[in-house]
Amino acid sequence: MDVLSEVLRVVRLSGTIHFCAEFTHPWAILSSPPEMLAGRLFPGAEAITPFHVATAGKCFLSWGSVAPIVFEAGDVVVFARGAQHVLASAPGVAPVPIKDIYRPSPDRITLLRHGGGGEEARFICGFLHSDQRFAPLLDTLPSLTCIRVREGTLILESYTDSGRHARPVRLGEPPGFWQAAIGHLVEEASGTSFGNRALLARLAELLFMQVVRWQLTYLDSAGKGWLAGLKDRYVGRALSLMHADPARNWTVDDLARESGISRAALAKRFVDLV
Repeated sequence: MDVLSEVLRVVRLSGTIHFCAEFTHPWAILSSPPEMLAGRLFPGAEAITPFHVATAGKCFLSWGSVAPIVFEAGDVVVFARGAQHVLASAPGVAPVPIKDIYRPSPDRITLLRHGGGGEEARFICGFLHSDQRFAPLLDTLPSLTCIRVREGTLILESYTDSGRHARPVRLGEPPGFWQAAIGHLVEEASGTSFGNRALLARLAELLFMQVVRWQLTYLDSAGKGWLAGLKDRYVGRALSLMHADPARNWTVDDLARESGISRAALAKRFVDLV
């Protein structure tokens, strides 16, 4: 059984593009704190995962105690748990809370203009929401994931709230699919064609699922959490068994026997990883 596909089906993720930004230097924006996101963006949602796509120019992105990182055209960032963050044209610019300049609209994509009239940077900003929060999935993802394309190569960067989670990973696959999907998202976000809101939602979901797959595929073997367990030969088998037959009264003995490992070894691996 493909456990990840089953989890993504059950949590019913849905994507939304809520504004396109045109910011001119000097500017700085402070996002809403995670506890306010659902109330502002999608009342009733249990999980809100914001993302930004840089379409022109560059800026500096900071959150937690992380030193500002450069965020520039073609880059995509995903905040798994909605960490409060600052986007700024230059370090040291005093940020304006996003709630002071933007009011979400359920019916349209807002064009948000802000700044002092200097060098321009443009972004597409959206979020994924769900009426269920599968904590083992969201909590095992890095606070921030950044995907860049450099010299024809996809690069995956991941960060905690205090710094880089691991060294950047150069993904062993061509960037064509990713760039085409981002290009399509940018084109649709600036248009008014029939059905573009629904198409944008599906594109956002697709991109997020791809990010999760990359985290699973390229996860550091020393990592911990649900994704690390899913990747482990024996713990992953045990998770698959439980998801395939959740009504069964599983015991550790049953899981160990069907996973091809001893009871004690499975119990230790499960606790160590998950």
